[in-house]
Amino acid sequence: MVEDRDELTQETGNDEQIASPENVDEGVAKVQEEVARLQRELEESRDKHLRLLAEFDNYKKRVLKERSELLKYQGEKVFVDLLDVIDDLDLAMQHKEGDPDKFRSGVALIHKKFLDVLSRWEVRSESAVGKGFDPERQNAISRLVIPDKEPNTVVEELKKTYFYKDKMIRVGEVIVAVGPGEGMELS
Repeated sequence: MVEDRDELTQETGNDEQIASPENVDEGVAKVQEEVARLQRELEESRDKHLRLLAEFDNYKKRVLKERSELLKYQGEKVFVDLLDVIDDLDLAMQHKEGDPDKFRSGVALIHKKFLDVLSRWEVRSESAVGKGFDPERQNAISRLVIPDKEPNTVVEELKKTYFYKDKMIRVGEVIVAVGPGEGMELS
């Protein structure tokens, strides 16, 4: 153990120098400067980290708000398209007392326009008339005995089955043909 500071030595390459109090003070000053520099860098890093956390938190809040608004107003464009159909219906109602044939053809055009709007939004109907009854897609409202129809065939459709994209959104309501003794006789 070294008891005297004057006996301390410092290696610099191949030369040895005796550490004087001035050299030690100079070394301590350099170490203190390095510590101060590292503390500044640490503070800058902490500051950058906190700013990034704050920016990310603001980003999450903004995305959440945008998503919330998107969900809240998701049907807006559909309704804008449907307003054109309503306008046409209003116009048709103003002329309901006119020529019945023109009124009927106008309503048929409005019906077609409405179906076009639904199609644009990937809403489609599926007719079941003449097809086999599918309990997953239709509710049988009534069963009729119809001699010239195969049993379990849909003979009339009160409401069509509707799909939105690939999801069924409404089950159809149908009348189904049945064999003798299974339903109401058709007169």
